[in-house]
Amino acid sequence: MARDETARESEQRDATVDRRSFLGVAGAGVTAALGVGTLSSASDAAEYRTVTVSAGNTRTFSVGSGETLENLLIDMTADGASAKIYANGDGWTVRNVAFKGNHPGGHYLFTPAVSKGGTATVENLYMGDGQTAGSGKGGIWVNGNDHYGTLNFRNVHIAHFIDNGLYGTDSGYSYHGSHGGVVNVYDSYFDSNNIANIRVGSIDGRTCYVDNCVVKGGTTRPCDVGCSSPGATNSRGVWAWWGPVEVSNSDIGSSPARREQDNRAGNPEIISKNTRWGSEADTSRVPSGVPMTAEEAASGTSSASSGGSGSESTTSDSDSDASGTVLELVAGLNTSSVSYEFTVEGSVTKRTSAGDVAAEGNDSATDNGDGTVTVSGVAGNGYGDSFLVDGDVVSVSLDESDWTLRWGGQEVSVSDLVLPNKLVIDGSNAPGVASTYTFEVSGEARKSAALGSVNDRDTVSDGQISGRVIGGKDGFRFSGEITAFRLDGPATVNVEDGS
Repeated sequence: MARDETARESEQRDATVDRRSFLGVAGAGVTAALGVGTLSSASDAAEYRTVTVSAGNTRTFSVGSGETLENLLIDMTADGASAKIYANGDGWTVRNVAFKGNHPGGHYLFTPAVSKGGTATVENLYMGDGQTAGSGKGGIWVNGNDHYGTLNFRNVHIAHFIDNGLYGTDSGYSYHGSHGGVVNVYDSYFDSNNIANIRVGSIDGRTCYVDNCVVKGGTTRPCDVGCSSPGATNSRGVWAWWGPVEVSNSDIGSSPARREQDNRAGNPEIISKNTRWGSEADTSRVPSGVPMTAEEAASGTSSASSGGSGSESTTSDSDSDASGTVLELVAGLNTSSVSYEFTVEGSVTKRTSAGDVAAEGNDSATDNGDGTVTVSGVAGNGYGDSFLVDGDVVSVSLDESDWTLRWGGQEVSVSDLVLPNKLVIDGSNAPGVASTYTFEVSGEARKSAALGSVNDRDTVSDGQISGRVIGGKDGFRFSGEITAFRLDGPATVNVEDGS
């Protein structure tokens, strides 16, 4: 019988496998607050480690709160070799990870969940080599028994699995065992996964988002073990079990399956925005940033270059890349023509259409000539706008009673989003020399990619920040006052009070 091995067991048996080389501590909430850009060329490739699973064995990896599993290629090309990743808690990240080789079945390759009030991120994940026809289980199963929070997928490639590609919602017909967690999928590619390619929906009625995704239909491998209809192939595109699910800027070929048809609780429905379905879908394109091979995923690179199906730039720079964090502004159901305005220090790209409101041109962007862009718009009756922000939101003007704001998929208030003060630790005057720092603020703090680098050595948690610079800069935005600070090393510190 094949023996499952945990990552810790593997350390003891094989000195070449060190769990610390895969898992790095990242402060809870950092990933939720910051979108991490996807590397796009071979010259930007990150180093990665390959773990080779021997024939007939299964390797297991576990990721907990605040941990990051990254730059890992799991080679399961040997006969009967496979692997499992379990992730649970808050603020964890799985990034630049690839499963190379056919999955023999019998378990899901990846089982994630997010704790109550938490957010976690999966990005640059390759599962494109498929699964043995007729075997059981499949690609990803979001554990509905433990999933309360928000789980964001970006730049994932999932193809030819048997029991769903991304199984992101509870399969039961009652509330038993499901806690209403949200699963969002951005900029991803699915090919011929049986039962469903993308299966999402929150039993609590919270909206799940599928944006700039492509589902291609081709050769679907039949189910057997654990299948209600052995031998069947039904490659549904997006399947909403609980609802609503908003699908925007996407091409959903295969069998579209816009919604579950029975009278299930939770009002399962698809809200379609700027999306092509069925034979009208352009399934020849692959969203930018999606890894096309295991090696691309593990190194954080991508050869895919096509953009969204209907993305519209609202910056003066049409060549703005696709890195950043999604900002969503959704008007209340009982509102009519309510307005918003926000200013970004950096760039902004329009992400989704907002029905007839956006089609009428009721949102606009102004380049202020000082590195900031101001965006204004009008919406109502549950509609809204969504933007990709590469930089920092420095001001927001709207009536919060009329709007719901989400930053990186997590609902926020204006005071959570807008952090007026800047702190920059600059080590560029001492290249090659490390400076470490810690500081505390009386308000909120967030790492700023616009002000400095983003790496896992810098942590933010409950107003406490720590990190290290070696010849570079780290930047943060914060509210309130600095209440404690320590710097060890030759770096300089610049503080700007924007309140």
